[in-house]
Amino acid sequence: MPNQYKPTPPLDEIAPHILCLWKACQNDRQIVRTLWEKHIDTERYGIGLTKFREIRESMGLQCTRQQGHTIESIHEAMIDLRQMYPKAGIREVISLLFHEKNISISRTVVSSYFAIFKPELVHECKAQCLKRRRFWAAGVNDLFAVNQHDKWLRFGLGLHTGIEPFSGRIMWICVWHSNRNPQLILSYYLDTIEELGHMLLITQSDLGTENFGIANAQTLLCFETVLDHSVNEGLYDVGNTLQNMVFCWVFIPWLQRELDAYRDRVNNTAKRCDRNKILPHGVPSLIYDSPQDFNALDFKVSHLVTLDVARHLMCSRLL
Repeated sequence: MPNQYKPTPPLDEIAPHILCLWKACQNDRQIVRTLWEKHIDTERYGIGLTKFREIRESMGLQCTRQQGHTIESIHEAMIDLRQMYPKAGIREVISLLFHEKNISISRTVVSSYFAIFKPELVHECKAQCLKRRRFWAAGVNDLFAVNQHDKWLRFGLGLHTGIEPFSGRIMWICVWHSNRNPQLILSYYLDTIEELGHMLLITQSDLGTENFGIANAQTLLCFETVLDHSVNEGLYDVGNTLQNMVFCWVFIPWLQRELDAYRDRVNNTAKRCDRNKILPHGVPSLIYDSPQDFNALDFKVSHLVTLDVARHLMCSRLL
């Protein structure tokens, strides 16, 4: 790690980058290296490992060893998490504890917890019934894969998601009264590329009419420029309009917050290493934001001067 005799950058300038990299589970050396390479003016400022650790601790960010959790200390948090995620494995629990409970913990402690309190899940994990499929993508922003999830439609709730499969990053995962409205689905896509400031090369979806808006908008723009959990079926009568409206009014905001938290957690958690995978290994957000660090190409189209035109034109056609 390079030594430095220059003043430390202002905290308000580097704190957002530190938090982003910390959320992506980068260690101290990786964070300092990234700050040097991408986020500070090295002609004026510098930061060393010792100084960074002081800053990190002042921000309340403690590493696994500093937190020093044991089976007993995580028991209450585990009971809370198991109610929402009863089938979560060791890797997912470690991620859940970190992102939802601010608990950084070693795999050894979680493994010991499962061996004591959930031996049946350990047995299920060793069944190894996974069937492999092959997928190929040229690079980041080569394509978005979009699709709907219909398990909740019987409750009047429609889920829709878009994924950048090269990095594994979830671009949107949204719940609403329906996932069949082309104008609504189009808004998910346009809001996403507006937030990103660029668009992808192509989109990929099934032949459902709900995705036509995305396909048409993508064509126009290019031309111009697990959830396993469901609601108790007996909770309400889906055929009762009033009950259905009240149910959606209460649960849609809550579900969307849970989905946003899920997307944030997945996007900032490295996938399990797989020797059969030729796509980059790492944290999806880091792969997506810095594909050059993973020897990958980026196919984003940055010129979006026609986005407002596309939004107006496509939405008017879908009315």
